[in-house]
Amino acid sequence: MSRASSKPAADVPAPGEHKADHSLKCVACGASMDNHVKVRLVGGQLRACAVCKTWVYYPRPDQTEQSSIHDTPDYFEHPYFKLRRTLNPAQLRRCTQIFQRIAGAIDLSGLRGRRMLDIGCDTGAFLLAAAQVTGVVPIGIDVNHKAVSTAIGSGIEAYCGTLETAPAHLHDFPLITAIDLIEHVSDPGALLVAIRSRLCPGGLTYIETPNIRSTVYRIGRWLSILTAGHPAGLYKRLFPEQHIQYFTRESLSTLVRSCGLEVVQLGERHLPFEDIAASNPVRAAMATMQAIDRLSGERILIWSVLRRPQSLG
Repeated sequence: MSRASSKPAADVPAPGEHKADHSLKCVACGASMDNHVKVRLVGGQLRACAVCKTWVYYPRPDQTEQSSIHDTPDYFEHPYFKLRRTLNPAQLRRCTQIFQRIAGAIDLSGLRGRRMLDIGCDTGAFLLAAAQVTGVVPIGIDVNHKAVSTAIGSGIEAYCGTLETAPAHLHDFPLITAIDLIEHVSDPGALLVAIRSRLCPGGLTYIETPNIRSTVYRIGRWLSILTAGHPAGLYKRLFPEQHIQYFTRESLSTLVRSCGLEVVQLGERHLPFEDIAASNPVRAAMATMQAIDRLSGERILIWSVLRRPQSLG
């Protein structure tokens, strides 16, 4: 008998055992990831942290790779963004609802005339809505050159790049928004630390991100295991390659606190029917799954208002 076959391989889990993968760390709590595959995709897989339940994409891209994915014509022209690129009633409604959540932590009248930074601003439609709703001075940053150029053309002060490399004068903000963003970045902890450093003492940040416990992702997980991630187009829509981590309320809170920010409010919300950029049958399916979420107590999106402490201490 050869040496290789004389005993079980160290990296092969026993039946029913989920062995930790020490080469891949959880982006929220730093624990080693479980070898158990949650979602099989054609280009990779999603694994879960056994400690805080965050899902992490593997193989793990770095920030340069992530930025290049987001700075392509295909990404810019994705149908998802069409509903969010004009200052229409739906955009104003969405913006108003976001600021109603923020109002639980700050007097919105105090924002009038002050600068607000939106990270991942795209073409700036949300910033224009925010300026109209609250009177803020809009500033944006995004990694997509065409989106930033469009935002600048709309009269917004905007910059191309990441927050970590943004100009030094972009600091001392009373409010920073990062909506549908943290699931995209290779180092979400570094993003939150950068946000903290750009806020004024006591300043707030508002974030939104998908809730991996929602019904749509649970069903997607089961189907991906059964079909080995085929057809690829279906799973690319549900688990797009740009999304490289998915949080729970608890894991997001863990990450936030480890980065020196305070959780002021934490909640979940559903995705309105009119905001789903898809065909009517897909919209109907999403509405059905969100109805199940209401029964289970989950929602498809997590939102949170965070505060920089008065002293970074």
